[in-house]
Amino acid sequence: MLDFFPKLKNVTAVMSERSDGSMKLFVGSDLNLENRKSFFEKIGADQKKVIAAEIVHGSKVELVDQKSEVMILGADGLVTKKKNVFLSVTIADCIPVYFCESKAQIVALVHAGWRGIVDGVIENAVAKILEIGGSVENLHLALGPGINQCHFEIGSDILAEFEKYPQFVVKKDGKILVDLKGIIRSQLAKLRIKTENIEDNQECTFENEQKYFSFRRDKPEKVEAMVAVIGIM
Repeated sequence: MLDFFPKLKNVTAVMSERSDGSMKLFVGSDLNLENRKSFFEKIGADQKKVIAAEIVHGSKVELVDQKSEVMILGADGLVTKKKNVFLSVTIADCIPVYFCESKAQIVALVHAGWRGIVDGVIENAVAKILEIGGSVENLHLALGPGINQCHFEIGSDILAEFEKYPQFVVKKDGKILVDLKGIIRSQLAKLRIKTENIEDNQECTFENEQKYFSFRRDKPEKVEAMVAVIGIM
């Protein structure tokens, strides 16, 4: 299990590994619920208080409160200032981005796929945090494991989607490779997030077959994924 924000003592920010089993949620299905229950028990989170984003590879970020449903449909990011409410997203190459505003006690979690990244999911999460009383000065972030540039190949048909980020696109040996974390870091810099407040787990989900599920590497019939979780105790 990966642990983030070690200096923020009242914040739980973790991610499962392949050995914990697949955590992917499917609407209307109980597949993987036992794996999720086991993992949530391990981290001390009440399963009934774990709120999941549906994951649609978009940029929608929703505010979560005590009355929220256990799955927020149409969302790839969640924000809350409620204690003992845990936010979750599933990950299988896309990047989990954890946010904690330490003074206002706000947490957020984003599933950052390439579509969400270029469409503004990171900016939307920060905007939502500021909207409910947070500030950039007290914002801490962690970038979890995801697919690194050496394995994130795109086709020429979507190259135009990255036209704002030419410095993070490399053409090599007939391939077009994109640095997704580089794009995220450039977005955070524009939002004036302090560099010293950003953690970056640089492990590649594609490369670490024993440790992580990877959709691009494994190409499973049904998606297998890790779960990222954050909450304020």
